[in-house]
Amino acid sequence: MQTEPSSHRRRHYVFTFFSWALFTAVACAAAATEVVRYVIDGDTVVLSNGKHVRLIGINAPERGRDGVPSQPFAAKARARLAALVEGRRVKLAFEREREDRHGRWLAHLELPDGVRVEQVLLREGLVWAVAVSPNLEKLSENLEAEKAARAARRGVWGVPAYAPTPAARLNSKSTGFRFIEGTVHRRTQRHNVIYFELNPKVSLLVSGEDWKNNFPGNPSDLVGRKIIARGWLTESKGRLHMRVSHPAMLTWGE
Repeated sequence: MQTEPSSHRRRHYVFTFFSWALFTAVACAAAATEVVRYVIDGDTVVLSNGKHVRLIGINAPERGRDGVPSQPFAAKARARLAALVEGRRVKLAFEREREDRHGRWLAHLELPDGVRVEQVLLREGLVWAVAVSPNLEKLSENLEAEKAARAARRGVWGVPAYAPTPAARLNSKSTGFRFIEGTVHRRTQRHNVIYFELNPKVSLLVSGEDWKNNFPGNPSDLVGRKIIARGWLTESKGRLHMRVSHPAMLTWGE
């Protein structure tokens, strides 16, 4: 005759069920499959459910708008991404931060054969690798993929317009994604943000938390060093700032 499970066994069943449910929920949150409806540019797609997705770890040249012409390789980056994913079912893999400030999903796109889309674009020199904390899981793989294109001066790496711009030549209109170069003349800190001044009107910004978690050494060690930085320049009150959250966005010398 079957007897009613003991309270201990019932608790075990309940614990096992909720553990399984939690594992399933986490797995579903970390990955999903969707169909790509169309491609906006070389790093952004729209899914069949209407959701916009910004690919993690890359940045593509900007398409033209409002009378501003497209940047070199913008059309090729978009066309290549469209050829890879448009109308196809892809796997979306999320990291710690799932949405950006525009409400777009942040995800990696993986093809049915297991190929990750960002690496294809990086190897072909159609996009740049970027490191934006806290989504850094694939950073080393992305940098390795970019390395081959950079060495061969393939795609964006062979375009003079994308060469680093000296800080002294930047002005209030020099905003957007770019490479800049200069010497760190001074380091200051305000409200847990470290400022590395390349000149009185151009600074690199690193949060204290990002420095502690991602950067080696002491911030003062960069004073006097030559820096090449990649990232998004923004203008505020006549000054230009580039936020940097990982040393992969910097190359520095003596």
